Amino acid sequence: MTRTMHRARAGLFALAALALLAASSVVIVGEGDQAVITRFGAPLSVVNRFHPEGAVPASGAGAVFKLPFVDRVIWLARGLQGYSLGDQKVHTADAQVLLVDTDVTYRIIDPVRLVSSLGNADKIGPQIAAILPSLLEEELSQRPAGTIAQPGSGGSAKQILSALDGKLRAYGVQVVDLRIGRVVLPEGGQKLAFGRMDDRHNTQAWNIADGGAQEANQIVAEADATAAGILQKSASQDPEFYDYFSAMRSYGANFGDPARKGAATIVIPPDSDYLKHFNGK
Repeated sequence: MTRTMHRARAGLFALAALALLAASSVVIVGEGDQAVITRFGAPLSVVNRFHPEGAVPASGAGAVFKLPFVDRVIWLARGLQGYSLGDQKVHTADAQVLLVDTDVTYRIIDPVRLVSSLGNADKIGPQIAAILPSLLEEELSQRPAGTIAQPGSGGSAKQILSALDGKLRAYGVQVVDLRIGRVVLPEGGQKLAFGRMDDRHNTQAWNIADGGAQEANQIVAEADATAAGILQKSASQDPEFYDYFSAMRSYGANFGDPARKGAATIVIPPDSDYLKHFNGK
């Protein structure tokens, strides 16, 4: 009886070992994944590899067999992946300093090259963070701040995408899209920009006021010239009326202004021509 129980236990143990061995020999690759099978650290095969549109994949998703304890599976995403790099300081062509956020969309197109160069997909983000800042500075430093803030940054985004894609291809990664998102001035730059805006506003206001004063002076001068012409014409047509008008204007200028009351004194003889208009003569 005891021997039978020992045999039964040994059989169960063997079955469990076989089951464990079988389970470690099979992996299930989903539609959204690619898997690189390595043997002793060297890439052996790729399962469900991404292919450009129209290409026929060598193997698809599903169950894949591997040697247990010898082969290793490295999982990689098959679809599009995103990475964001924020608050990168760049200098512009008009001597501004900007903080720029950049969004990168990429895809793994050569899993074997990725595994051979970086080891796994977790290293892609740090690699982008190491390459992208110098590309941003190189390209955006050629353009003014106003252009960088526009959609597409005046063509800069396309140039940076091309440069980044060329560098990441060495790791089996394709850059599909790159967008420059938030573009802001740092705190010190904002104060400087507001100061420049205030100076520009004050200069414009002064120019407008000065231009208005000049225009007003010109209008007054033209009106005075017109009035003088009218008076001269009337003097030739009616000298007596002109004398009367001149006397009235002179009197108003000297005695008609309340603010100048007592400021002027005229001493003239009673028979003066100036008084004849006030004596009813």
